[in-house]
Amino acid sequence: MAQRYWILGPGRLGLSLGSVLIGANATNELLLVGRRAAPPPHSVFKAQHATYVQRLPGPPPPNTRLLLTVPDGSIGTVASELAGLGAPGKGCVALHFSGAQTAEALASLAERGYAVGSLHPLQTIADAERGAERLSAARFTFEGDSAAREAASLIVKAAGGRMLEVRAANKARYHAACVFASNYLVACAAVATRLLADAADISRAEAAEALQPLCWGAVANLELLGLPRALTGPISRGDLETVKRHLASLDGATRVLYAELASQALGLSVEQGLDAEVAKAIESEIRGLNATGSST
Repeated sequence: MAQRYWILGPGRLGLSLGSVLIGANATNELLLVGRRAAPPPHSVFKAQHATYVQRLPGPPPPNTRLLLTVPDGSIGTVASELAGLGAPGKGCVALHFSGAQTAEALASLAERGYAVGSLHPLQTIADAERGAERLSAARFTFEGDSAAREAASLIVKAAGGRMLEVRAANKARYHAACVFASNYLVACAAVATRLLADAADISRAEAAEALQPLCWGAVANLELLGLPRALTGPISRGDLETVKRHLASLDGATRVLYAELASQALGLSVEQGLDAEVAKAIESEIRGLNATGSST
């Protein structure tokens, strides 16, 4: 059964969710609410029942699903503004899409009678036009009222994804996992790009291009082999001398980062069966750094 959706915040995620709902015929009334006078350019507005407005028309009618896809720092403010419009119709649900905040951010709406929750996709969306494709078959994490769970599950179903659940007390830890898997992956690629550009005396753009197949290969190994088998490299082989040469070649801050990541790689290598004595020698080397990255 098609539902009525209001999406507050037509940015990359909001537009992508709108496309998912339209593409799955999951909505017969899609209202996108933004701050600007004109809608952003996006194919979702080609749909006959997708409408853009600059201001909310009033409290939502019964059984409306409100999706707050605004920046984390604006969730409470937008929720308060919405609550200030008055009580909603019966059966209304409000979901925000922050990975770090809990459903408590929508407390002002809960007091008005909304069922509230948070729904966060385990996916990164850099391009709004391709966002629906990125969300396809993704995992989504839900936290909130049991009454909001059904509404969240319908969105996940429209995306062809799967829903996980996390307790409010674990939300920050959950989001930290997402940051490691996505943001810090990019940060590590930036470090690798800098090192290669310096070592080969090439531009960072050329270095980044050269490293792309290596990055994609590692991700493909994760998909194909899983953990810990996806790990390759000197630590997985027990190559202590190469690790020593790496550490000697790096500056203080980068040495510390290398050592911290090496420690994690060592744990995976032990799971794969790395010899205990070799592992002990590598651990001694990578832990023999002080806070400035110098050997102790």
